Amino acid sequence: MRSICIDVEKRRASAEAFIPADHPLFADHFPGSPLLPGSLMLELAAQLSGPLAEEFAKTQVGIERWAILGMVRDARFLQPVFLPAHLELSAEIARADSFAIKTNVMVAVNGDRVMQAQLVMMMIETSAEWAQAIEARNNRLARWKDAS
Repeated sequence: MRSICIDVEKRRASAEAFIPADHPLFADHFPGSPLLPGSLMLELAAQLSGPLAEEFAKTQVGIERWAILGMVRDARFLQPVFLPAHLELSAEIARADSFAIKTNVMVAVNGDRVMQAQLVMMMIETSAEWAQAIEARNNRLARWKDAS
């Protein structure tokens, strides 16, 4: 992820990501014609939906919660993404309550939609043993926000 922008009032977030072709993760996917796996597009969408859900829960619902991906609904991969690729991601809150926030997500390349889905982010209470993980996530999110 290169940058992230969250607008809690509009219930939306956007992000940009760059996926290189020469990363070892893509060595077998596919040699000579590297292709971004759909599971990684969903993960990037969750990396956007999670912070949006957490900020929304904190500022609009008044609860501090940790968002984890609970369910993927109606995921559609509309065209292949060959690497390297610059991705534009967007997420919008479709429904929210204290235990789950549903987001509609979209991934585009050069303005063309390549994936869409609904993600259900489960909102769970944190505990003291998660402090280090939460701090690392907050630092990463701050770097992404500073890049926008």
